[in-house]
Amino acid sequence: MLAVRTDGSPLSFANAVRAQILAIDRDQPISRVASMDELVEASEGQLRLMMTLLGTFAGAAVLLAVVGLYGLISYSVLQRRKEIGIRRALGAQGSDILSLIAGQVVRLTLTGILLGIGGAFALTRLLKDLLFQVRATDPATFIGISILFVVVGMFASYIPAHRAAKVDPMVALRYE
Repeated sequence: MLAVRTDGSPLSFANAVRAQILAIDRDQPISRVASMDELVEASEGQLRLMMTLLGTFAGAAVLLAVVGLYGLISYSVLQRRKEIGIRRALGAQGSDILSLIAGQVVRLTLTGILLGIGGAFALTRLLKDLLFQVRATDPATFIGISILFVVVGMFASYIPAHRAAKVDPMVALRYE
């Protein structure tokens, strides 16, 4: 193996290096000429692909969390429609209903965050070798993801909470 440092494009010097090697030893086979960038890419390419896939799956997981949380909250609001109608009939304002639904979402989201952080700490040893320039238990990452899921939870609950706040008590109490 021979490594040559160049000032220009490394592959443009390949023929000159090949000629020098053959001048020294005519029987020396020259099989693979590559730049250092190509060698590094070949050794790190699979790991980079794995990390890209992991990032893609993480993005899909966030999307599924938003859709799942939205569905869960919509279903919960639909199931509590009669209760919300009674609250409205007894004088609850739209803001009271919004805070009721938002409080439920915050509790649900914080429970999920706590369970997720616990699971993440349990699984960090498996991912430790895949991380570069960051610790497996990086506090900034855990805090950032927690904040992201609180924001995701609030966005997922906006439409169901807004619908619940506009529930007409007469309609809600009439239908089951």
